[in-house]
Amino acid sequence: ILQAVVVLPLLLRSKNISPLKAFYQVVPALQVAFWSKSSSAALPVALNCMKEKTAIPDKIANISLPLCISINMNGCAAFILTTVFFVAKCYGVLFSAPEMIIWIVIATLTAVGNAGVPMGCYFLSCALLSSMNIPLDIMGFILPFYMLIDMLESAINVWSDICVTMAVSKDLEEQATDIDITKTATQTNL
Repeated sequence: ILQAVVVLPLLLRSKNISPLKAFYQVVPALQVAFWSKSSSAALPVALNCMKEKTAIPDKIANISLPLCISINMNGCAAFILTTVFFVAKCYGVLFSAPEMIIWIVIATLTAVGNAGVPMGCYFLSCALLSSMNIPLDIMGFILPFYMLIDMLESAINVWSDICVTMAVSKDLEEQATDIDITKTATQTNL
């Protein structure tokens, strides 16, 4: 939630994009992601929102959004990391600082490999805990709450993908403007 309401709006503001305006333009995509619990299911709606409600060129949206939805699973990585740490600690397994850094990498890579399907992160967390021979009993207590967590994860992932796409588009637009200015200045000097 911190990423969705603080970090991503700061990213948009740094690119002179209104976070509230951007949010309202893509609400349908965020709703699909939230209720379906799948970032992949939200892709067609996100592309449609980007094409119809924003000034993002189709070329950028068609490349950036599918790529982001495939590999940008921030919520999933956070869930895997915190779940592994929590469940492991409940069974007396503690991690040193270097091991925690390794687990950040593991959680990130695991999230990238996750399909955008409901409950994917839950099952990946179970697989990682099983590989460490940690009982999965506590995962049964997490399961009833995971539905809401998964809904938030999916919506935040799609919001992140949209913000990244908007930021990339703004950067490319500024580069194109810089190139045009340089060309004009060169032609004037000739």
